[in-house]
Amino acid sequence: MDQAGNIFIVDRKSRLREETAEALRELGFQVDLFDCGEEARIQLKKSSCQLLLAEVSLLSGGGVEFLLGEDAILSSTVVILMAEKISVDQVAAVMRAGAADFIQRPYGLEELCLRIEKALKVRFYEHELTYLRHERNIIYRFDNFIGESEAIKQVFALLEKVSASNSSILISGETGTGKELVAGAIHYSSPRAAKSFIKVNCAALHDNLLESELFGHEKGAYTGASRQRIGRFEQADQGTLFLDEIGDMSLGTQAKLLRVLQEKEFERLGGDKTIKVDARIISASNKDMAKIIREGDFREDLFYRINVINVHLPPLRERRDDIPLLAESFIRKFSADLKKNIRTLHPDAARFLQKHHWSGNVRELQNCIERAVLMTDGPEILLNDLLFMCDMRKDECGCEMGSMFKLPSQGLKLDDVERSLIVETLEACNWVQKDAAEMLGISKRVMNYKVKQLGLANDRWLKNK
Repeated sequence: MDQAGNIFIVDRKSRLREETAEALRELGFQVDLFDCGEEARIQLKKSSCQLLLAEVSLLSGGGVEFLLGEDAILSSTVVILMAEKISVDQVAAVMRAGAADFIQRPYGLEELCLRIEKALKVRFYEHELTYLRHERNIIYRFDNFIGESEAIKQVFALLEKVSASNSSILISGETGTGKELVAGAIHYSSPRAAKSFIKVNCAALHDNLLESELFGHEKGAYTGASRQRIGRFEQADQGTLFLDEIGDMSLGTQAKLLRVLQEKEFERLGGDKTIKVDARIISASNKDMAKIIREGDFREDLFYRINVINVHLPPLRERRDDIPLLAESFIRKFSADLKKNIRTLHPDAARFLQKHHWSGNVRELQNCIERAVLMTDGPEILLNDLLFMCDMRKDECGCEMGSMFKLPSQGLKLDDVERSLIVETLEACNWVQKDAAEMLGISKRVMNYKVKQLGLANDRWLKNK
């Protein structure tokens, strides 16, 4: 554990004070010594103190007045008090006033050092918790979701309506569309925001491990269960449980989950005590749930339980107008993280990003921009800074033209080359002819003519008719 800052020792017994100071210095602490509480009070106003170890009788008001009167000064200081004789009521009073611990003399130096380290760790974790509680409201806010496209606006409107309810929600969408962020935003915009937001990846754990993760287990429930484990359902009581990739859950675990959702109670593995629980369920899956139900891999009755409200996150290729906005946001983030002064995206680079297929969705775009920011030296990201994305050379993006194809010795048919190029471009653009035409630098009319001439067809076009 890193030791940063001073420890103040207030003690009238000089020999014991010096011995304690020496032991703490060997642990890496810096130590200042005082034989009067008032001297320590004055010094506290001038410099920071990580921990104050003080004899109760040397502090005003038996420690209580000192603690409460100097609350602003001691807000980041851990206080441990010591005395040879003190009543239970006095101990309770100083602990209520803010003391972290009380130790009775005579004490062993080893015990004292352990108590000091424990108290500092507790304060460290308290600060971490405070920080995380602050950060979660920054990370999981609807205001932080970026997009002006009609598709994403409809999602935002639905989320604002459903957040305040207790209804179960199923978030569907491809990998990388932001399902976990949406689940977190729903929780922290709900009346359950002050309680826990617990996440479980159902695809990452084997059946038995997933059951133990969800419901917990008693000591000895199975080989290796050396102690009791509290499951995620208990941890999420009064809060929200997010079941990511629920479509990968086995049928056996689905049956147990269904019972919990119906009865709001369960038993830990290996236990017979019934545990009541009230947790809101938000699920997510990148699978076609209707398909896996038809195939018998997911229970239809469970689906209706978790899918009271469905929120579908569109893939990035269906909200191409949002790509420059998202890219600019990631540029600001990574430019600050990497201490660079990259301010914007060149228009050619923006158009290039809008034409990309983005099979990895927002996550892929984020990774792409992070790499571009890392490699870029100028004030903006240029088209050349993005060519690594699809392993292209400059000439393939309409820059300096060179030989685009290596002609085989036996030759090839021009019609075959044209067909292959058009099909590959349509696939990259999710079979949107307008986008493919722009990528190839031809008009929509020419693209439509080529599609008919080559006899190309796609299910997407049939659905749109």
